Amino acid sequence: MLFMTLVALKHAGTWDILSVSFDEGAATVSNPINQFIRVLHPYLVRKYIDEQGMKWTMQQLAVAGLQFATHKSALYAVDVTFQHTTAPAVSFGEKKTYFSKKHGLYGHKVEVSVAPIGLAIKVTDCAVGSMSDFEIFKANLGFHSTHLEKQPSDTNVSDNDALRDKFPSQWSVLADKGYQGIQEYVRGFTLLKRPPHGQLTMEQERSNAKLSSDRVIVKNLFGRLKTLWGLASDKYTWKKDEYNMYFQMCVALTNVHIRFNPLRNVDGEGYNQYKNHLLSIGSKIKTKNSSSKANIARN
Repeated sequence: MLFMTLVALKHAGTWDILSVSFDEGAATVSNPINQFIRVLHPYLVRKYIDEQGMKWTMQQLAVAGLQFATHKSALYAVDVTFQHTTAPAVSFGEKKTYFSKKHGLYGHKVEVSVAPIGLAIKVTDCAVGSMSDFEIFKANLGFHSTHLEKQPSDTNVSDNDALRDKFPSQWSVLADKGYQGIQEYVRGFTLLKRPPHGQLTMEQERSNAKLSSDRVIVKNLFGRLKTLWGLASDKYTWKKDEYNMYFQMCVALTNVHIRFNPLRNVDGEGYNQYKNHLLSIGSKIKTKNSSSKANIARN
């Protein structure tokens, strides 16, 4: 059953197509696999995601020499990944909330927190595609505030990074440009945006480069996740109310894979290709819709 489950997560698609691989009917394949995932999911998330967050304290990272290269006070980095889904069968008003203007597609967003060792330590439930990264972060603020708290065992770990005076009892978190404003809530370092009609200073450019260098670990994990599991990268067509279970299962299994095969820069390149593919799909749909409207107007 484990093999069948891995094949289903790897190739995704419809159950009719997947069942052909096992020479069985769709119901004969889908029902036991889904039941197996429901049983296995809580254990995998607890063992390979939650427990990793508890294990890798700042003390453990410092002793093992595994802190981020330039932001030594950062306990983890965070970002949101988007996945294309079928348009939900809901009212037009609710349907719009699933639409991401950036991608030009309907979909889900999930925030993942990644430790400097390359393992995911937190995966949120999915949010609608129109929700901003900042709002998703605030919805997950309970985790961030609690997890960033310095522990008694961290006493001997030096902390010389910025914002330590404002947040003396917190370690920091690294985030992208979409997280502007998190410094109101936690000790967060975000990429600086170029001011309107202006340029960043050389010092600000260097600061962004250093932060990006540390944060690449998130992009690399997303790349590995999307490469390994079609269910986490292809257009999601399975049951919407089970999306969190499937996605979190894929992240937990990705953590297992990373423990044996550490992340590399090529994983990040794969994620860039994935994002460009999404933008390409959205652009083609927009062009097609514009052409259809133009034809209707002419007629």
